[in-house]
Amino acid sequence: MKLFDHLEIPYEDDADKQDYTIQCLYCGSDNCSISKADGNVWQCWKCHESGNALTLMQKFYAELPRLTPSTARQFLAKKKGVSFRTMVSEGLRYDGQYYWFPVWNQNEKLVALHKYSVKSNIAYASPKPWSCSVLGLSQLTSSSEIYIAEGHADYLVMRELLKNSKIDLLGTCGSGFSGNYLHVLRDKDVTLLFDNDDAGRQGVQSVARRLKSTGTSVSSIKFLDWSKITLSEHSVIPDKFDIRDLVLSLRDA
Repeated sequence: MKLFDHLEIPYEDDADKQDYTIQCLYCGSDNCSISKADGNVWQCWKCHESGNALTLMQKFYAELPRLTPSTARQFLAKKKGVSFRTMVSEGLRYDGQYYWFPVWNQNEKLVALHKYSVKSNIAYASPKPWSCSVLGLSQLTSSSEIYIAEGHADYLVMRELLKNSKIDLLGTCGSGFSGNYLHVLRDKDVTLLFDNDDAGRQGVQSVARRLKSTGTSVSSIKFLDWSKITLSEHSVIPDKFDIRDLVLSLRDA
């Protein structure tokens, strides 16, 4: 099951049976059965806890160790410019191998878990159908202005910068923006803070096209034009430069 693989929960898969078997996250017994059918309803036959794949993921997150300055150190060293305070406020947790990003919907319900490996420098989104690739939905206000940062670290840096502003912020997992959440941009002044690379430029074009094709009307849409940015240490902004690099450069100037 893809969700088990993502969470790295060991499971038994007997091809002749309709259920998977895992260790119960509540009582620790090996008597927890999860249906292979859509919804993945599960029940522990010892403690009698039950739910579906989404509630299982929520329980998994609740049991993860809370972040401390020492356990955040690897992330902060790799992603300079991010603050420990912001990591904690966003609910990041660390299990000794991955940093886990909780993803909440507009009703403040956990709907996805992203994991980031410092070793590979890759972030992985939880698989469908229990997936969401947009960070910050639970913090949206009635602001008319919204920024969209590309990637988890850029989102964290911008969250710190905008903490006292009235500008809303969303973050993406990659250079796209999920079509399921285009509606939150309706009637907003949208600014895309995507990276200075082909993926970032294609992401800007993709968002603009899908807004038009879905009839989602925004007040305005702007993007970070890297060709118009000048920095003393760069005659030309390097390829793959991102908003976190820009913030660090301006801080050091």
